[in-house]
Amino acid sequence: MSTGNQEYIRDMNRALVLEAIANHPPLSRADLAKMLHLTKATVSTIVQELLDRQLVIELGSAEKTSMGRKPILLTFNNRCGSIIAVDLGVKKITILTGDLKGKSCTVKEYPIDPSLSLEEYLISLLHKTKSDLHKTPCGLVGISIGIYGVVCDDLVLFTPYYDLKHSNLKNYLEEEFQVPVIVENEANLSVIGEAACAEHFKNMIFLNIHEGVGMGILIDGELYTGQNGYAGEFGHTILFPDGRPCPCGNHGCLEQYISEAAVLNDFAAAEGLENVSVERFIQYYQEGNPNARKVMQDFTHYIGISLNTVLHTFNPDVIVINSSFTNYIPGLIDEITSGIQNRLRWYLHVLPAHLQDVSVLMGGISLCSRNFLGISTFKLLDL
Repeated sequence: MSTGNQEYIRDMNRALVLEAIANHPPLSRADLAKMLHLTKATVSTIVQELLDRQLVIELGSAEKTSMGRKPILLTFNNRCGSIIAVDLGVKKITILTGDLKGKSCTVKEYPIDPSLSLEEYLISLLHKTKSDLHKTPCGLVGISIGIYGVVCDDLVLFTPYYDLKHSNLKNYLEEEFQVPVIVENEANLSVIGEAACAEHFKNMIFLNIHEGVGMGILIDGELYTGQNGYAGEFGHTILFPDGRPCPCGNHGCLEQYISEAAVLNDFAAAEGLENVSVERFIQYYQEGNPNARKVMQDFTHYIGISLNTVLHTFNPDVIVINSSFTNYIPGLIDEITSGIQNRLRWYLHVLPAHLQDVSVLMGGISLCSRNFLGISTFKLLDL
């Protein structure tokens, strides 16, 4: 067998052992050999390498064994490295630091300063965040950036709500910080985060409703982004031909009617207010304000129409909705699904997001961890 083939098989076996330990701890060497159909000698060699790299640690002996010595149990060392995950929002930048399993996290929010270049401001925040990290054996192993726009192969193609001077933000940041950087659409990160932490479905649609409307698509456990990264730009499907103008250049886009900004603007206009916060709007709604009720009625109606389209197009296991309205107004999910009138309604499973505001960030943690470890499946927190 050629050296190249031997190295490939060794790398593949190493990934299998590490993935098993990371996702199904605790395991003994014997457990791994049986589970992966590898020889005990191969497993022992790989485990020793992982122990030397501090990716795996020994917990101690198993309590029960039929005969002989008690096996030593192994678990993944999630504190072997650190990750920085960024949600590059329209009005604020949210930064999460955590270990490789998304534990021991710290989240900080920074309002965007319009007088500063967005890239320069981001770099200054990342330097500050990196300097505050605790020392780990592997150090900082990755940075993820969630973008509100279209991203293809880490290249930023379109951002309707803010201006990025560098479309190749990945290379720009990698040169600055000398660590791997992942740049991805925020809804794509959200569906990855939700699948890794909470909803372990192979076919999932994740609707992220905020300043815009993004859709993350998971098919057979794999992220689907389309030919050029435009798959999931659900907010720019046309709800009303010749309707409200949209920054994308079209008129009547869905997000001009169901995004948080659109809902709040509609309510503020009806009440004669200059603006209104999400918290204040929800308070108006809960107090029975007629305009708040009407705006929310339109919201649930239009969401129902969009879910009907999603259901017929993808027929997913589950649709997850992440919106301040559905997260904080009890019963709103039921109102949305009850408005869908077709025979496929009984196959429609709609859930609120478990991760809510940190879904983008946890998706970034998941991708950075998988990239660093060289494995394809990696469970984070079980919520």
